[in-house]
Amino acid sequence: MKILFLAHRIPYPPNKGEKIRAYHELRFLSGRHRVDVLCFADSKEEADGQRELRDLCRDIYVETRGFGIIAAGAVRSLLRGEPLSCGCFYSRRFRREVDRALATRSYDVVFVYCSSMLQYLPQPISIPVVADFVDVDSAKWAQYAQRSSFPIRSVFAREASKMAEYEMKWLRASAATIVTTPQEAALLRRGALSPIEVIANGVEMPKASASELSPEIRALQPYVLFVGTMDYLPNTDAVKYFASDILPLVHKQHPELNFVIAGRNPSRRVRKLGSRPGVIVTGTLPEVETYLAGSSAVVAPFRIAQGIQNKLLEALAAGKPVVSTSGPAAAIGARNGETLLIADTPQEFASAIVTLLDHPEMHSRFDKGPDFVRRHFSWHENLNQLEQVLQRVVGPSLPTEQVTLDHAKAS
Repeated sequence: MKILFLAHRIPYPPNKGEKIRAYHELRFLSGRHRVDVLCFADSKEEADGQRELRDLCRDIYVETRGFGIIAAGAVRSLLRGEPLSCGCFYSRRFRREVDRALATRSYDVVFVYCSSMLQYLPQPISIPVVADFVDVDSAKWAQYAQRSSFPIRSVFAREASKMAEYEMKWLRASAATIVTTPQEAALLRRGALSPIEVIANGVEMPKASASELSPEIRALQPYVLFVGTMDYLPNTDAVKYFASDILPLVHKQHPELNFVIAGRNPSRRVRKLGSRPGVIVTGTLPEVETYLAGSSAVVAPFRIAQGIQNKLLEALAAGKPVVSTSGPAAAIGARNGETLLIADTPQEFASAIVTLLDHPEMHSRFDKGPDFVRRHFSWHENLNQLEQVLQRVVGPSLPTEQVTLDHAKAS
């Protein structure tokens, strides 16, 4: 197949959830088909990642967005009554590149990663379109609105409404739509005329390491760990909730416990949490795995959550006990007391952590985490499903090929 791949962010480096999924999709498809990639980058440094992707693609175009372009796009969408998300990813220059690619090259399918990129496709379009929504953005914005106060609540509520209209439009125009969980699919199926496919994320199993923990990590023990990009609202809300409502309850019985917040770009709100007793904000870490290895448990206290939380899969793959709210646990099909512990109130969450601290022998109950991940979250198995979806919408006449870089660029 000849595939045009549109992505809202460059899929390299694969260092956050949305980019991890896009990178694995691109790597898998490019090994079997001819793929051209058009995408955005948020900085010149990020755009430099295209050097690594050139070995995967027949052709790649990366456009760096400055604040002025983002702001102008948002104003344009506001005036046109469109979702602001689309405006933040709108560029006339990018539209010209998409138009040029469609006019000068023959594609069998357009694969669109993130619903905001569907705005670049002409209507009608003669080529089948497969859209990977990943998560249902309208539902995410609705959750943002519920957790916010006026006036930002009204902005989020508008975005949820406009995004829902936009999603329904493209559900009807796409040959197939992909999401990561059955829960996401259920949100969309009422308005869909074409198939809604569930293709889960994968996770790379950690390599066994015999290295001892550093003195720095030992000094933090015992600690529970949260890992994520720390300027992302669901993550900032989760750690604020844990530090404010849960950790003080744990400290009544285990005042020695630390809460380590590990991840890039901690917002001002997150950095302020570091002044509280027992809260450590690390910022970017070169090796999160070592902090994971030294933790007593990984916590996922999400009150805002759509789709699959990769941090849960990574913790389970490492065989660590996990305490999570019910939404992220349900998204991966995890069972309370077997795969992980589920807690939906501060009291339940604190009790689960205290139990793990008081009864370390319980940790062996979670030794099956790596097997659970291998069975359900194999990149290879899940991306085979993606290829089958593409093959189905294109038709049976195009066989899978093993494509080398030289062969792809010569075509």
